Amino acid sequence: MRAFDPLHPRLRVSALAVFAYGSVSRGLAYIDAPQTGLTTFVDALVPLHVWAVVWIAAGTLMIAGIWHRVIARVALNLGGTLWAVWGLSYMVATIVGDSSRGWVTGALMLTLAGSMYICAALADSAGPPPGPVIPDSEETG
Repeated sequence: MRAFDPLHPRLRVSALAVFAYGSVSRGLAYIDAPQTGLTTFVDALVPLHVWAVVWIAAGTLMIAGIWHRVIARVALNLGGTLWAVWGLSYMVATIVGDSSRGWVTGALMLTLAGSMYICAALADSAGPPPGPVIPDSEETG
């Protein structure tokens, strides 16, 4: 995440490690999880134990992304997409009446997805422009 590099050299590693932890943890939770109705949308597509492998793979890619920027960008987008699909699944569960409070978890998951997409976009940026962000009043007129 080149935009982060001038701010703090270890911020990129920290962001990838935190996101990897979340993805791997989610994957581990789905290894032997019972169906709940909260994930009706994603359960209908693929069984949870298969999703577990996808979640863990995304987290593993994020760890690999610590050493390779292209892998980091792909992994963050994959992880963000997983969180977005799960967030939408919880929202759908609320709409269809499976969970009256599923929207709360869904909102948090969608927020995390957005954060991951932003970090993936920053991985492609060149960093802040040289000079002050807010020009001096003398320079502007």
